[in-house]
Parts: sequence; structure tokens; C-alpha cells
Amino acid sequence: MKRPLYLLLIILISSCAQSIKVDLIVRNATIISVDETMGEFEAMAVRDGKIIEIGAENQIMNRYQADSVIDAHKQFVYPGLIDAHTHFLGYGLGKSNVDLVGTSSFKEVVDRIKHQVEQNDSEWIIGRGWDQNDWGVKKFPNNDTLNTLFPDRKIVMKRIDGHAILATDNVLTSAGLTINSEISGGQVLYDLGILVDEAMAPVEKIIPVPTESQIDHALLQAQDDCFKHGLTSVTEAGLKVNEIRRIDQLQREGDLKMRIMAMYSAGPDIMLNLEDLRIKTDRLTSQAVKVYVDGALGSRGAKLLAPYSDDTLSSGLMITGEDSIRKWAKACYDADFQLCVHCIGDGGNRAALNAMSDVLQGTNDRRWRIEHAQVVNPEDRLKFGEYNILPSMQPTHVTSDMYWVKERLGQARESHAYSTRSLMEENGMIALGTDFPVEDISAISTFYAAVTRQDHNGFPSDGYFPSERLKREEALKGMTIWAAIANFDENKIGSLEAGKFADFVILDRNLLTCDDSEILQTQVLQTWLNGELVYEK
Repeated sequence: MKRPLYLLLIILISSCAQSIKVDLIVRNATIISVDETMGEFEAMAVRDGKIIEIGAENQIMNRYQADSVIDAHKQFVYPGLIDAHTHFLGYGLGKSNVDLVGTSSFKEVVDRIKHQVEQNDSEWIIGRGWDQNDWGVKKFPNNDTLNTLFPDRKIVMKRIDGHAILATDNVLTSAGLTINSEISGGQVLYDLGILVDEAMAPVEKIIPVPTESQIDHALLQAQDDCFKHGLTSVTEAGLKVNEIRRIDQLQREGDLKMRIMAMYSAGPDIMLNLEDLRIKTDRLTSQAVKVYVDGALGSRGAKLLAPYSDDTLSSGLMITGEDSIRKWAKACYDADFQLCVHCIGDGGNRAALNAMSDVLQGTNDRRWRIEHAQVVNPEDRLKFGEYNILPSMQPTHVTSDMYWVKERLGQARESHAYSTRSLMEENGMIALGTDFPVEDISAISTFYAAVTRQDHNGFPSDGYFPSERLKREEALKGMTIWAAIANFDENKIGSLEAGKFADFVILDRNLLTCDDSEILQTQVLQTWLNGELVYEK
């Protein structure tokens, strides 16, 4: 064989050997890996829904070939964003109900209900989103107007935090409630038609249960909105067994693509069957229990160690007492389940931390979580680090509540409320979410609130308790790899690395370096899940 022909053959063989067929190549990109090195790369190759390799442009393009090659035009590629605390199904179901978010008066609430009644002949009118703290008169409304205007309708309007409802008299009667009703862990304000925390239960039991088709439609609607905001994974903070099984079925059928960590809502049936309830697939992790310890600050249901500054007759409500929390902790520990506890007030947080630490007894890798952790007494803060209890917090709660928190708590307690950075430092990580539909679904708003602690108008100028701001890198990790760790999913999602699922989002600016004023202008250009394009602007 002549030497030139021999050399050509060697080159061709070598070229073929290096050209590996994959499904997708992303090139000409600015890829922020969010791995241990926070590396920045130009290209990555994907096959069978997973990242095969990530690296320099010439490295990937010379080694791989694909029918689908995405030119990112130097745009910014991040791991698929994770919302660490949502009410995913509730959000979807709520899209067909009365939206009361942003109402500036009770009159506006009534007007929106009136519009729904005109469009809907259903006996039940359900809604959510009112917040008396946003009104000129910052007091709970009463149901007199609703009783008069809509005598033939059963109306239930849930407060934005989900911890109080306004209901018409016919609903209260149907639920068996009277002016003399008293419910442990709740408050019945019968004259107003207001029910707080556990007092909502009798009404919630008689509201028509969504059909399977309504649940399916709600889940898919919620998924579409998540994809538009760059979310590829969510934590669903409390569902019934049948609802979680429906999620599993829809995912297996291929209609529901979203990755979900679903907590079981605590109940007697759950405690007795923990071992049989574990689900672990590529798209669904369900091995956690959600326990409500107290209510919310906005409705004064959060349990405080001392009375509210603006209601000295009340220190809030304990929904689940410390002994019961301890029983749940023991059951979850024995079944190797994750315990996730809703705590808002410093009294609720102390009770939960005491019960959890009694069972955990030192360092561990159980990854038990305090959801919200809004008011934590400094004496209790160290327990997060001592017992490896993870804080799961929502930065936009800070920027929604900061206008009235001082009235509720007083200056001393306010100084240790919403302590995002302080709690993050206990374990070196924090899981960040929105609590949607309590807050807006926008992941970009979450990031902005975490790093600025300002509202969308830039108030306050230095941020609310600015020492509690997160750094850009920390906020991004809280919405990606740290949120994945909090869900036991760090080996498959949360960063862009070889072997992990190809869940990623393409944004039009660099969240790590752009000006604060530009963050909220960030656009989600594309969302990819499992190597599949699920949203494009």
C-alpha cells in the first residue's frame, strides 16, 4: 500500500472511531454546570436523556455527532431549576377557581366572585388569594355581603397562605359549625364566617372532591406553567395517597413529564402504611411525610413563644403538638422516611426542632426538613446544624411579608425572622422554593428576592435585613443542586454533569453577573427535560 493512501486510511479510521453518535448536542453556549467547581463550558452531548459529556466546543464537536444540534448563540445554560416547596396540584386546580391574588379591597374580592358566579352555574364557588394585609382596612372580612348577594351559592374563599377561609353561612351550616363550635388547633370566628387552620377541616371535608379527569387536567396545566418558568422539578408539599398515585400513573403514561418529589400529607392511614407507600422512579420520589405544626403569620395562626405584638391575647395555634411531632419523627425514622415539618412561628419551630432532635440524636443523613422556618429563636438555630436538619425557605415570602412583619412580631423578634443566610450557614446549604400558589410561580423572582431582599420596585433600597441576603452562587445552588440534595436526587439532577439527566434551561442573561436591576427582566428561552425540548419562547 502506498504511504499517502495508508495515511488517509488511518485518518479516516481515527475520525470514525472518535465520532460517537448521540441524540443531542448543545454548542456555542455558556454552560454553568453548578457542579463542585461551578465550571463554565461551551458544549455538551446528550444520549438517552442523559448527559454523556460536557466540555469545550471543539472537544464535543470533534468527538460526537447528532441529528439534533442546538446553537445556543452564547446564551446561558443552567441546570433545570427546582422549586423546593410548591402546591403543584393545588395550583393547577386553582386555575379554574376565583383568583383573588392582588385584590386591594374586599369590594374587589366581591366583584371577582360576582364575575365567577355570572360565568358558572355550579353550586360551589371556590377561590383563593385574598390578603387583608394588602387592603386599606387590614382586618379580616366578614361574610355578610356574600350571604346577601349569593344566597343560593356555597362560597369558600381561602386566604393566600392557605391557613384561613371565608365561607358563607350555608357552608358553615352544612359543615355542622355553630357559634359555639370550638376546634383544637383552629379558630372559629363564626360571626365573620372566618375559619383558621384546623377549623377549616369540617368545610374542606364537604367541598366536592375533584374528579380524576380534573386532577389530570390540573397537573398538566401546572406542568405547562412550570416549564415556561424554567422549572423541571418541583417538591409537592403534601398530597393524599390517591393523588400521588395518579401522578405516578400519568408519568408512566408519558403525559406528565415533570420530575416531582411528593410528600404525603400526615394522617393515621399514612403512619400505619409508611413501608408500603415508598415510590422511587426517575420522575417521582415519594418517601416523605408533611406535618403541619402551626399556621401562618398573616392570619396570626403561627405559634409564637410570646403573644403577637398586635394581638396580645393570642400567641397563635399549634396544629400538631410536640408529642405528636415526636411520634411522627419516630415513625419516619423507623421506616427511613423523610420528615418535612411546616413551621412558621418561633414556638412552632422550637417544638419541631426539639422533637426531631430527640429522635435524630446527632449527625445523620436523614435530610429532615423544616419548611418555611420563618421565625426561629437564635437559641434554637444551632439545632439545624447539630442534627443536620435542612431549612427549606421561600425568599419571596420575605418580600411579601416585610411590610407588616414588625407589627406582628415587634422589633426584637423581627430581627430573627426570615433568617435565610443564618440558617443556610448551619449546614452549608438551603433549599429554595416559592410555595406557589401562595407566591408567584416565577423562579426568577425567587432568585431576585434571595439576592436582593427587595420588592420589584427596589424597596427597601438596601434590602430587608441585608445581612441575610444570599450570594448569587448560593441562590442558584438553592434552586438547583441544594434543592436536589434536599430531595435525595443529587445523583440524577441539580447540576450539569456526565451521567445526570439532561434537564436544563437556557436564559438570555447571566444570573451570576448581571446587575440587580436586570434580574427580573430575565427571559426563559428554552426548557429541556430528559433531553427533550418541553418549552420554547
